[in-house]
Amino acid sequence: MTKSDCTPPKSISMISEEVFKDFYRQTAVPLRRYVIHTMGAARHADDIVQETYLRLLRHPPQTENPQELRPYAFRIASNLITDSWRKQKHETGVPETLDASTVDSDAALPLDMKRTFLSLRPLDRQLLWLAYAEGASHREIAAALGLRERSIRVLLSRARAKLAELLSPVEDPAKAKPRHPVMETVFQPHREVARVPLPVLSIADE
Repeated sequence: MTKSDCTPPKSISMISEEVFKDFYRQTAVPLRRYVIHTMGAARHADDIVQETYLRLLRHPPQTENPQELRPYAFRIASNLITDSWRKQKHETGVPETLDASTVDSDAALPLDMKRTFLSLRPLDRQLLWLAYAEGASHREIAAALGLRERSIRVLLSRARAKLAELLSPVEDPAKAKPRHPVMETVFQPHREVARVPLPVLSIADE
């Protein structure tokens, strides 16, 4: 786990198997979607999702509240995504190539929309996905990304403006509307469309 991961308390804490299974069922699919859309590829998503839950079991916070566990899990996944990018850059000298065609059918977005979204900075993709696909609050986004809560409003506004600019180019970037109506078009389906959950990972599998 990187230094930027949430630091678990020194005292021993455990998540009961029942709580973990319920939490897994509720979060595995949205977490996988977050990883896929942030990384721009599905091929590493399942590995990152499984490692996220294994680390959550090994280093659980002192809570079984799903509302507190959720940003903790997304924080672990975010750090694993960052580690993957750094490893790719170290091995090849360039960041991992983002190919919208490799985002699987779980994405449910037109190919041109995927390419547009993937052209954003990684942090912008994370911010927008958490805010609009997950409906996360500024506090939850800050916890998931290891940022200060007071900085989220500005960062999110800039990310929205950049996406609006890419979707509706204008001569003067300052005229780009920060709340482009396409936000609902891009992200709303992910809140409404039911997905098939992944197999439940048992505590015994740790």
